[in-house]
Amino acid sequence: MSQPATLPRLASRAIREAYPQTQAAFAAMPDGELWFERLVELDANRRRLLAPPEPILLYGPAAETRPAVAETFDIIIAGGCFGLIVGATLAARYGWRTLVFDRHQVGKTHRDWNISRGEIHRLAEAGLFTEAEMEAFIVAEYDRGFVRFHAEGCLIDADQLWLDDVLTLAVSSDRLLAQCRQKLLQDGRSQCLDRATLRQAQVEESGVTVEVTLQGRERLRFRGRLFIDTMGTLSPIARQLNPRETVSYLCPTVGTIAKGFAAGSAADEVDARVGEILVTTEHAKDGRQLLWEGFAGRDEEFTTYLFHYAPVGAIDRLSLLALFETYFETLPSYKRPGADFAFQRPVFGYIPGLHHVGLGPQKRTATRRVLLLGDAASLNSPLTFCGFGSLVRNLRRITHLIDLALKGDHLDEASLRLINAYEPGVAIMAAFTRYMVADEGEDPKAVNELLNIVLEALRRLPPSVRTGLFQDCMEWGDFVKLMLEMQKLHPNIWEAVPRKLGTVYASAWVLNFIEFSSFALQKQLAAWTGRIERDIREDFHNYANYYRYALV
Repeated sequence: MSQPATLPRLASRAIREAYPQTQAAFAAMPDGELWFERLVELDANRRRLLAPPEPILLYGPAAETRPAVAETFDIIIAGGCFGLIVGATLAARYGWRTLVFDRHQVGKTHRDWNISRGEIHRLAEAGLFTEAEMEAFIVAEYDRGFVRFHAEGCLIDADQLWLDDVLTLAVSSDRLLAQCRQKLLQDGRSQCLDRATLRQAQVEESGVTVEVTLQGRERLRFRGRLFIDTMGTLSPIARQLNPRETVSYLCPTVGTIAKGFAAGSAADEVDARVGEILVTTEHAKDGRQLLWEGFAGRDEEFTTYLFHYAPVGAIDRLSLLALFETYFETLPSYKRPGADFAFQRPVFGYIPGLHHVGLGPQKRTATRRVLLLGDAASLNSPLTFCGFGSLVRNLRRITHLIDLALKGDHLDEASLRLINAYEPGVAIMAAFTRYMVADEGEDPKAVNELLNIVLEALRRLPPSVRTGLFQDCMEWGDFVKLMLEMQKLHPNIWEAVPRKLGTVYASAWVLNFIEFSSFALQKQLAAWTGRIERDIREDFHNYANYYRYALV
């Protein structure tokens, strides 16, 4: 991973001494010092969520004293991870001239991804990759995966739950993004710009002028018809458009890719044919219910993640550095290192979650000529662990609608908001994030107790219910079955709703369910009346309705 020689040294001696195991482990990895600097930068930036947003978006004509526009594009995308996937599709499939820039390097991210075989085909459906091209970045495939929760002292000790088509593929983000970069650049009309930091976006009637600072020095300006923000959880534009609340919860996530774990079928050994989707090994401590994930990769590599959920206001509980220190202390209790054990690379980041209060999308995800996507929009359920699956499932819909919006000049806020992936089912499942939070003064086993009830209910229901839950696409009927099965297992479970959510969020959850029920009815009526088939026309708003009801 290349970085500029002038990279600021954010990791002071005090930080290194405060997190000795993290510092030592990073020092032993290839490019460990550069990764440690990025970790410190991201960890420090979390506090921006509680500070007033910066006025990045401006409206009206730009001042004449600014640098001249260097180049003009159809689409300008900030963020070189998910933004590169979207940009490559828009450039290679639809022919739009696209610029993608990132404050680090376009096409590099600090985590790999897992997804199912059925979901990965959506990349081919979107016109981004052929089936053969996708095989190059699929580095491992598992027979199945499981979920298991610690149950000491709990009312129910649920059996391990097996899943057959959930997160069963390991994807190399480096390989996938490298192919995306190549596709975006292949016709010579689109560009990638590394180490470019967004300074300002000037929204005018006829276009958007975006100003960046290149490598901390040179200022450049670019002109486009549409500006797309995929800058993630801490996006300054998302915060400016939503000054009250950009996200409700954060899921700090840390881990490593390593080689040399003890191999075998025991709980503390690695079985390369099995994915460990969600595992807890103990009850909550220090306000954190820690959860593990583990997936085999290429060449005997094994990726482990440690994470927890917390309200965004609990800023001290959201430290990646502190979580990494816990990770290195407790990793041997989850997976036992073998004789030739060695860390290869760290993985880390924040997964956002938005608690929907009221009906319809609660977050402003667009303004005139500006669209938020990915974690900047944070409309996927945080229960699905990262936005990659949501992006892949919605890539065809998102890029097709962007294409139609540009062709028909539907670049007003109301039209652009139709492009986002909000669904009432996602909103109601996002509320369950609250149950994953270990509250101060709460019984330490409370989270695991509820998780074991959910696990046992899923075990008793058809496999489609568990698949829908973990793939962010649960149908109304399956959701109701799950709720009723949980009540059978623990008749007093609904007493936990007002206690855990509080009056405002409990009322919001009821509204979310009403909206979910209404949407399910509309979808069924659309199917009965043939509305879905009638709406398949090359028109932006007809397609938006088609995708909404058909859930393509």
